[in-house]
Amino acid sequence: MKQLFKILTIAIIAFLVVSCDKNEDLAILGDGTTPTLKTGTISIVLLKDNAAAEAIIFDWTNPQFQSQVALKNTLQFAKAGTNFQGASESIITANDLKSTYLVADFNKLMIDAGIIPGIATDIDIRMKSEVGNVVLYSNTIKVTVTPYLTAFPSFYIVGEASAVGWNAGVAQMLYKKDNLSTIYTYLENGKPFRFLGQQDWGPTNYSLDATGMNAGNKYFKTWSTNLAAATPENIQFNGTSGMYKIVIDADATMKSITVSASPINNWNPANLYIVGTVNGWNVATAIPMTNLGGGKFEYTTALPAASEFKFLGQQSWGDLDWGNITADGNTGFVGPKGSNGNIKFDGTGGSYKISIDLKLGVYKIQPL
Repeated sequence: MKQLFKILTIAIIAFLVVSCDKNEDLAILGDGTTPTLKTGTISIVLLKDNAAAEAIIFDWTNPQFQSQVALKNTLQFAKAGTNFQGASESIITANDLKSTYLVADFNKLMIDAGIIPGIATDIDIRMKSEVGNVVLYSNTIKVTVTPYLTAFPSFYIVGEASAVGWNAGVAQMLYKKDNLSTIYTYLENGKPFRFLGQQDWGPTNYSLDATGMNAGNKYFKTWSTNLAAATPENIQFNGTSGMYKIVIDADATMKSITVSASPINNWNPANLYIVGTVNGWNVATAIPMTNLGGGKFEYTTALPAASEFKFLGQQSWGDLDWGNITADGNTGFVGPKGSNGNIKFDGTGGSYKISIDLKLGVYKIQPL
């Protein structure tokens, strides 16, 4: 009992000492004056042709404390009336007291804030000043901005949950058409992953816009229920391991990701066959491919110009049916039955190696 009393006494004394230290720090720091922010621009129309031109200048005063401190200043941009929910951010150098944005850079900030291109929209802008645990906000200024549409980003999947692992150099790009990026690929239960903007770790990473996520990784505003934030930078997949359809909508008003089960969950069939103009579309004589293991197959043949073909998991028309994703074409991405078309060879004829990786959701036609 005496030992327990000693432990409690020591704990109380330690708490009081820490509390005193914190109070003393606050007394030395002071509350700080409110920072101010201003700009001479009221309304601006951003044009792609003027991407390298000056768009807007911000001036500010830093908060003043009883002692000199190192500040971290960040400008926040959000649609007016949203209380800065979903705001885009730009870190600025506190001591500069002025920051100039070019059209291209400011336009990206507007798109990241979810502002619809081509529409004049009222924007709220403020400065957040941080020192230690103290956060102060400036006055809010309003600017009407009309951003322009930029090219939609490309997305590359990488991570333990994916078929490529954590090797950014082989991160798998999704098939992009306009604002939608799609792929049929393998995901593993309970494992993390995320998306890159390139086959490298920098500069762009995409993850869920969730509490606790690194600011630079926040992107997706909505996501399917089988995904969860794996802070501070990843996404965790909580579905059953298998093949899934991943769809990303990069429209500025959406920024969504949906992961749903693929119509074909078999990514490693025992056999795979080619049927098409090379054999007169006779499924009974569909050409067997060489099984390389792990859902990878290949076959070398002469492909006349304007050839078309598909992949089958049996020498008949059945459930195991893969072709070009979504529709006829030659995108290099595989789609399962119900979401595919013929692969249309657009070369000049000759000997080619046809290869497919069902786990990754891709195929290739390579000249020899």
